[in-house]
Amino acid sequence: MFKIKLTTLFFIFSLLLTPVAYYQSFVNDTHEIPVIQATVTATMYNAIKSQCDNDPLVTAAMYKINPKKASDHKWVALSRNLLKRWGGQFDYGDYIRVSGTAHKDGIYKVADTMNKRFKNRIDFLETPNLCQSTSR
Repeated sequence: MFKIKLTTLFFIFSLLLTPVAYYQSFVNDTHEIPVIQATVTATMYNAIKSQCDNDPLVTAAMYKINPKKASDHKWVALSRNLLKRWGGQFDYGDYIRVSGTAHKDGIYKVADTMNKRFKNRIDFLETPNLCQSTSR
């Protein structure tokens, strides 16, 4: 299992990142899903210029983000050391299962890359001002 050391106001969770071809692998019960273990820091980000690049509505995998429903995409960015392009285990478009995070558990698609200064991180894409928009 992944151990997540969350920064700022977060606390430690267990995180299981499993590359998934879920829809194919569950058809055949004998197919084993590889489990990759590491210690990662989990954070959340918004698709805005101050947290991304000059084109915040397009991910590194070239997926278009709907800024009003970003959380609904269930996409994550991974640090480069976790991505195949830089020698890691995951590729863009892979589905991972996140567990042990309470409200962020679920299946997510690897859609983006974090800044090169980060290592062993996962970043959840979130809709800006989600709390305000859901209270109306």
